[in-house]
Amino acid sequence: MPKTATAGFGRMLGAHAAGLLRKAVAIPAWPALALLIVIAAIEQPRLLSLPFLLIILRQSVPLALTAIGQSLPMIGRSIDLSVGGVIAVTNVTLALPAFAAGPAWMSLAFPLVLGATIGMFNAVLIAFVRASAVVVTLGVSVMLVGTSYLISGGAPGGAVHPLIRWIATGRWGTFPVAGIVLLVIAIVAAVMLRRSVFGHALSATGASYGAAWLGGISVRKELVVAHVLCGICAGIAGIMLTGYIGTGTLNLGADLVMASVAAVVLGGTTFGASAGGVGGVFAGAIALTFLANLMTGMGVGKPAQLIVQGLIIAGAAALARLRAR
Repeated sequence: MPKTATAGFGRMLGAHAAGLLRKAVAIPAWPALALLIVIAAIEQPRLLSLPFLLIILRQSVPLALTAIGQSLPMIGRSIDLSVGGVIAVTNVTLALPAFAAGPAWMSLAFPLVLGATIGMFNAVLIAFVRASAVVVTLGVSVMLVGTSYLISGGAPGGAVHPLIRWIATGRWGTFPVAGIVLLVIAIVAAVMLRRSVFGHALSATGASYGAAWLGGISVRKELVVAHVLCGICAGIAGIMLTGYIGTGTLNLGADLVMASVAAVVLGGTTFGASAGGVGGVFAGAIALTFLANLMTGMGVGKPAQLIVQGLIIAGAAALARLRAR
């Protein structure tokens, strides 16, 4: 082969490899998930069987829902650290006798109304008062956790409505109902971000507040909608967790706050940009859930799991910062 042809072929391979590397850095969830599957095939092949994969899908639902919601304010250069508080209040409230024995619509409506209300409250302070999103949502989270203690009297328990249990643990054929709910919400969110006026306006807002405002976009309205939808997703995640556990417990959902941010960043979404979309966020949530199951199957203790998860969250934050430069 002539030297010029060899050099051209080498440059083509180099460009292709560079393109794959850029995609891997932009959306690290997919290569991370592929690596985990390879490790599982060697160390824990039973995790790749259909029954275990469906279990992992069901386990990932609360995180995936929270992460999908979290991605919306993050695209608009905001964040919501109160999602864990929404889940905590949802949990202890749905375990109250009035909800467990009452009509099903109460148990379904309360988390949605709670999430929307908290999202609206956060958004007003962030978008109109221009307070720090981190400070506001962290403060609201503390307030909500305190509220959950008041509702439960510090000793949660009880049971939940049978419909809530079925949504979280039931199956439609062989497929978990919770997985169906997640897929429907993910599809709706993906279409909304890609095809709706709100999705394009939110992306423009995240790219540049000033340019979006000059272009006639109501920046404040987009942030309000993003935070309200984020709160609603957290409420639905609370329904799933509560139905799965079947009773009230303290601090439920606290571990999903930073895990949701990690899933979003692993999925290619950073503050003001989304390279991976909802599919990337979904992959990030699946990867984190798969990792937890893999480490458990390999006999890795809970302390070591927390250390690994903390490193992933820190690495995701660093990666987000590097991509933003």
